[in-house]
Amino acid sequence: MLNPLTTSSLLILILSAPFTVQALELSPENVNGIYQLAIPERSAGGPTQKLQVEYGEMNGQKMMATQACPRCPAAGYKLQDDASNELGRPVFFNAMGIYLIAYDENTFVSVMADAPLGKEAWSKIVYANVYSKQGTPTISLEQGKEFVLAESKRLMTGEGIAAFEVSGGSGTYYAAVRQTVGSKQYDQIDVKIEPEKQIVLEGMNCRSCTNSTYIYVDELSQAIGKPVYEMGHMGRFLIEQDTGLLWVANVSFGKQLWEKNNNYNALGQDKTAMRQISQDQAAQNKMESQIKSYAEKAKAAVDARYAQQDLQRTANNELPDKGMQDSDLEQSALIAAQDWAKSYQWKEQLQYVYITSRDWSILRHKITGIQTGRRIQGIITMKRDDGLCSYQQAIFEQAFNGTDYQTTIMTGVVPGQNKLDCGKI
Repeated sequence: MLNPLTTSSLLILILSAPFTVQALELSPENVNGIYQLAIPERSAGGPTQKLQVEYGEMNGQKMMATQACPRCPAAGYKLQDDASNELGRPVFFNAMGIYLIAYDENTFVSVMADAPLGKEAWSKIVYANVYSKQGTPTISLEQGKEFVLAESKRLMTGEGIAAFEVSGGSGTYYAAVRQTVGSKQYDQIDVKIEPEKQIVLEGMNCRSCTNSTYIYVDELSQAIGKPVYEMGHMGRFLIEQDTGLLWVANVSFGKQLWEKNNNYNALGQDKTAMRQISQDQAAQNKMESQIKSYAEKAKAAVDARYAQQDLQRTANNELPDKGMQDSDLEQSALIAAQDWAKSYQWKEQLQYVYITSRDWSILRHKITGIQTGRRIQGIITMKRDDGLCSYQQAIFEQAFNGTDYQTTIMTGVVPGQNKLDCGKI
């Protein structure tokens, strides 16, 4: 059996002062001793219905240890601080996925269920047993199962558990579902908020936690009426939805509307509220609907800005300066442009063409150097269906047969029309 003052092969326990978890207090004096099991368990010494149980501290960590015989290896369980504080009773956990939950100071229920505690209400128990200190009242195995199922449900619903302080600003936030920060996913995140500047997320409870930085976006914040932060122009946003509550939205706010393949999450200081969101489809639907509305407002605002900028550019646009003056060339270039527009099904009505180059550029054969033609640049002016006019830069060429230049043809355009007021053409 374990001795708290000696070394075991796998575990050293240093007895500590009594540890209080709200209403239920544990102390080595009350806990330590021989425990009777509701059903026998296997051990290195064979089946047993008794265990030596000790409660103490190792390297600052509150722990529970069980041992079936003096030479049997000890099983260690670490205290789960968050679950213990919320439920008001000590909860221990080991690497095998088994929880040890205190029913009272002398009775513990050992259980493995279908989900981690606090992720969803348990519906299936894989394994369960009741450990009761000899000479103290006990409960049946069925009562133990009902107890742990009820505790797992209570943790998810928030009934009678310790309330979380929600103050807003920087601090510890909990994710409704595991949130990607940097290259890893976390349930618990350290949030540092610099209002209207940046928000930094950093994972918690790990050796090499990763982080992500989101920068404040004033235009989008004004559009939706909530502070909005974006991470690296990647379409990943944080919204300060409420005090102590951040919404995560993976959608390009201002560029696209919300679609079904976009995803979202909630980070909050109230862990219970985050659990409830993770289980409540109606709450999730309401959240998604609100983010959809934000996406619509953001896109409308950005589209309006683009439209205003486009109007301003249109008002400021002027036709480029004319170059060579040649009415015959301009007429033949217009015909060439009309042929081009017809072949590419332009909707605009071409008005006239003028030349911007000062002179022709000579075209020559790449090998012989013999002249094959000449090239010149010009402007095509046109009317649009929206009541505006526009111009586009174009390239014109004339082939050379050794004696004469041939018919003018259009060989290309510079991409992008330049809109302007029709009074300027």
